[in-house]
Amino acid sequence: MKVKQVMLEDPRTLHRSKTLRDACEVYKQTKVNCSPIVDDDNNVVGILTVFQLLDALEAGATFETRVDEIMDSHLQIIDEDTCFSEICHKPIDRLLIFNKKRKLTGVLTRIDLINKVHKALENTEDKLAEAFEDNKKLRSIIEASYDGIIVVDSQGVVQMANSSYFRLQNSSYDPAGKLLRKIPLECRRQVLQVYQGVMRQGKVVFAQYQGKNLIELAITGSPILDEQNHPIYVVIGLRDYTELNQLKLQSARYSEELKSLRSKDQKDLIFQDAAMESVVQKALRVAEVNSTVLITGESGVGKEVIARTIHRNSPRAEGPFIEINCGAIPEHLLESELFGYEKGAFTGANKEGKPGMMELANGGTLLLDEIGDLPLNLQVKLLRALQEQEIYRIGGRTPVKLDVRILAATNKDLEQMITEKKFREDLFYRLNVVPIHIPPLRERKSDILPLAMHFLEKFNHKYHYHRHFSSEICKLFEQYSWPGNIRELANLVERLVIMSDQDAICPDQLPPTFFSEQCTSPLQISIDKIIPLKEAREQLESKLIIKAFKEYGSLRRAGDALGIAHSTLLRKARSLGISYEE
Repeated sequence: MKVKQVMLEDPRTLHRSKTLRDACEVYKQTKVNCSPIVDDDNNVVGILTVFQLLDALEAGATFETRVDEIMDSHLQIIDEDTCFSEICHKPIDRLLIFNKKRKLTGVLTRIDLINKVHKALENTEDKLAEAFEDNKKLRSIIEASYDGIIVVDSQGVVQMANSSYFRLQNSSYDPAGKLLRKIPLECRRQVLQVYQGVMRQGKVVFAQYQGKNLIELAITGSPILDEQNHPIYVVIGLRDYTELNQLKLQSARYSEELKSLRSKDQKDLIFQDAAMESVVQKALRVAEVNSTVLITGESGVGKEVIARTIHRNSPRAEGPFIEINCGAIPEHLLESELFGYEKGAFTGANKEGKPGMMELANGGTLLLDEIGDLPLNLQVKLLRALQEQEIYRIGGRTPVKLDVRILAATNKDLEQMITEKKFREDLFYRLNVVPIHIPPLRERKSDILPLAMHFLEKFNHKYHYHRHFSSEICKLFEQYSWPGNIRELANLVERLVIMSDQDAICPDQLPPTFFSEQCTSPLQISIDKIIPLKEAREQLESKLIIKAFKEYGSLRRAGDALGIAHSTLLRKARSLGISYEE
């Protein structure tokens, strides 16, 4: 540091003819404690300090005394480019500072010197504190890294290692202060190669290590350069790719499983009936757009299968498919399941908070099954979510934006529920943008046997059997009304496959409930009086034929259901006075 960096620059001078009163005025104005004294040619002839002025007044001088009468003429002069360290130990009270041209440029007193040194020390302390904080932050950053990190100086001595390094090495051995080439490290050869490469090239160097137990490390060396671009430190990072590779393998397996599940879903869509074909075509058509769909139908007809078909064939197929059953979750839990909650929202809540089903379905499809069971207070919140495309978690103040395709399903008559004030009309219209109704199994008889054969094959494979249906049981399946629809059919086939004591599944293996349902059908005969059997038979045949015509609408299909040829059916209908029109 040069003297000119600490001196008082351009000091106020006094002409030698000025009085002590003038000097006091200068000291008062400039807040200095000394002034150089100059002659008529502006040459410095002396210096007057505050202390000299006070001593003179005490000795009898007056304020009108000239300054040249009491000034100090023994001048201490120094060049402004002199090093500050050279004057620190000189026994002087004041210095006059000149430049190379012998022009006065400043003054320096011992008080100024002390103040400057004190200030410099304070600045040094501040900078040391800042450096300490920066070093602390840097160490915290290095310590927070999931990668193992060691810092090595230009002499090959390890300066520090973070906790991830110890985790990767599965050891508590601290390499700090040790030579890199001597520390016990499984991948030491590769680490040394990286270090030496960085020291030679002055740039980032990479290496890989394949160790025992399928451990795989990526090793990176990065230089810290001095002003001459020479490496003074090398930061070596060790990244464990073992878990990542395992995750990749798991991801590949899950992708294959997902493909298998999607293929399975496609195979589960079994139908032959024209009405069901129309349903599937409608589902595939609406899958291409983002409209809300309301799927209706009796319990067990396959509403979820149609919903998955829509999702699987939509642009959102790679996103999540989330299903929530509005009737299966208690009302006091349904809101948190649907919309989620923030931490501390209620007693017993997860301290981290929890996203709801609508949030989890972002980017995909949400199926609201049994929507008719949704409580009225939640219907309002659901309507708002559909309109605004955002939700608030329970206890939350910040809205969560949604990008969700909504599908709803129900086995209830929502329009009747609107009349009974049990379902909101505005929500119904919001959900019923594209309605899809799935007919019950009894209205699509041609799907019964294909579905039964599908379930037979499925459960034969699952339980390692070779069961098959007798022709009699197939006819009974077609005649049965299946109040539980496809779900009932699947459950019955599984029971028959398991409980049958032979490969041929016959009618006698059907449960009693199967026949009791048949007996309680609308065709059951009430006997009010005894009539001839022939007359009774004709009445029963008439009822069966009329019902078959109404239910199937086709002479051939009605004949198949009754187990007779269509020509025989037509002849019998005419003999009983029943007309048939195509």
